[in-house]
Amino acid sequence: MKKIFYILILLIYSNLTVCCETYDLGPKYEKGSQKIVDDSQEIVLVVAKAKDTIKLFDKPLMDHPRLLFTKESEIALKNAVNSNPLLNNLLSLLKTKANTLLNTPMYAYPTGASDILVVSREHLYRMITLALAYRMFNDSRYAAKAEENLINVCNYPDWDPDHYLDVSEMTEAVAIGYDWLYDVLSDNTKALIRNSLKEKALLLAVNEYNTGGLVWAKRESNWNVVCNTSMILGALAIAENEPVMAENIITEGVKCVPICLQYFDPDGVCYEGPGYWYYTNVNLAMLMNCLNDNLGNDLGLSALPGISKTAAYYEASVSPSGRIFDFADTGSGVPNNGPAYFYFSKKFNLPRVAEFYRSLIQGVINSPSKFPKWHFFLNIPWYDASVPSTSSDIPRLQIFDSSVNPIMVFNGNRSSTNSIYLIAKGGAGDVAHQHLDIGSFVLETNGVRWMDDLGCVAADYSLAGFWDYTAITGQRWKYFRYNNFCHNTVSIDNTLQYSTGRGKILRYDKDSEKPFSIIDMTTVYKNLATKAYRGFMLLSDNLALIQDEISLAPGAKQIEWTSVTSASVTINGNTATLQKNGKSFYIKIISPANATFTKTTAKTNSSQEAAINGFYLLKTKVSPADGTNQIIQIVMSSDQNAINDTNLTGSLQPFSNWK
Repeated sequence: MKKIFYILILLIYSNLTVCCETYDLGPKYEKGSQKIVDDSQEIVLVVAKAKDTIKLFDKPLMDHPRLLFTKESEIALKNAVNSNPLLNNLLSLLKTKANTLLNTPMYAYPTGASDILVVSREHLYRMITLALAYRMFNDSRYAAKAEENLINVCNYPDWDPDHYLDVSEMTEAVAIGYDWLYDVLSDNTKALIRNSLKEKALLLAVNEYNTGGLVWAKRESNWNVVCNTSMILGALAIAENEPVMAENIITEGVKCVPICLQYFDPDGVCYEGPGYWYYTNVNLAMLMNCLNDNLGNDLGLSALPGISKTAAYYEASVSPSGRIFDFADTGSGVPNNGPAYFYFSKKFNLPRVAEFYRSLIQGVINSPSKFPKWHFFLNIPWYDASVPSTSSDIPRLQIFDSSVNPIMVFNGNRSSTNSIYLIAKGGAGDVAHQHLDIGSFVLETNGVRWMDDLGCVAADYSLAGFWDYTAITGQRWKYFRYNNFCHNTVSIDNTLQYSTGRGKILRYDKDSEKPFSIIDMTTVYKNLATKAYRGFMLLSDNLALIQDEISLAPGAKQIEWTSVTSASVTINGNTATLQKNGKSFYIKIISPANATFTKTTAKTNSSQEAAINGFYLLKTKVSPADGTNQIIQIVMSSDQNAINDTNLTGSLQPFSNWK
């Protein structure tokens, strides 16, 4: 590799200061617009500029603070505080948490741990909280405690480069602390931080880009956005000292991020599930924020298909009771309380999203146990007080298409008793963090979730072969939570869904009197079915139909319909009554007429898996009368009269007549 001998001449007031530094950047290093002299052994880069005219991509470099919360934004926020009770409550909570951190001991570098991600996240929380408290309350104790933490982590031997998420979140913590406290940190501390950011993170990033980005930079998952964002924030933090490196990291990082974001096309679905939606998007929000502030635009990231819609998608996927559709490797049944929603609501003029997030914040203030730490207090600099101009009805069907996990959301009139909320998905089992859950759904009425998804338990990540997505034989599919037998879908001949198959939306009608959507799941049942369609129809505000039309392949015999519930279950032939929290829900098989329900207890396949407690599997098994073609029609409602309507049997139609 060639070496760049980098000579930066800074004119500071009337004095001339020369800073010299050498580092190995490799042949792909971006030269920017600077003058380069190549003698075939080393490249000599000479920059002569006054301090106040250092440029980044030909734009004058901003003064500190330049990350996430500029001085101008700080002034505007302080002027708005008195008129906003919720913002005032947030600031009170900030002070309370910052005061607690004043007495919190330093975190020693963990030895013997598989990674230090929890340590990095703790310091990201500490830096945001303490540095923001200093800026909002002008109390030097917060700055001093933040500086103590910065010195501590910068003296760590490393930030765990073998698990680069750890480096990434620690880089964000240190960059934010350095930037927000720049004017009060000692010169020695600033020098230590600059060296740590460079040696423990940024040079590793340069090497990653120069060697093809195969470890994290060009992944198709959340790692991409998290790691590239953090390196860009770190580079921006010390850009006056390392302008060429900063330009290179920004250029390369922004080129890589769309490799992940392409999967948000067209409607903003994060295929990795709602848990990773937050992780990806809070980092994307930080990245776009910093690019906009420092370069005047976000280099096209916000214009990528689906990005402007992603926060609205997430808000729509939260049920009336405040629960998420916890598909894929999602470990919580409730929305993340972090601040990403505010950035997107402001950026894309989504007042409904802002209103939604303010309700989450109020929930945290009312219930301290919900306090999430981490990035939470970025909701102060990003605060969005906008409100929807009118109270519009929620659409009865919303479609959020995706090449991996297309999502369908059905809503009965929420002002009506027994109103149904149903959200369903297609899927692709062999993509990161996916389950064999193609065609699955969750459903609730009256604040009770009747059809459930068991999501993921983080402890299962260490199971042998957990990340093996191979069709049929992948070890991941041996674990009960992650296969089709533990989801609200169908199985054929007790066989796993084919992970390389896809569940795609075949057609839908949002404007019909009875809105519907149909998924084509045929490729998920390779060698088992020549056709496998699943349809969802909202027959009325309080009545839903799930219909399957399946043509078995030669040799296939039996179709099993499964749903997962935490309610108590009473079965009477073709009808099941579910009871929970003093409320009831009714499910009835309309076709085939002779089908009946059974109930079993949900349990794992091995003692190594995280235990499952309090869930049941409601099933029916069907064998086509002609040996091939079968229609399964099942209706469900909290209104017992609705499922027993005698007109249902003759009125339900095959998909060819759904209009």
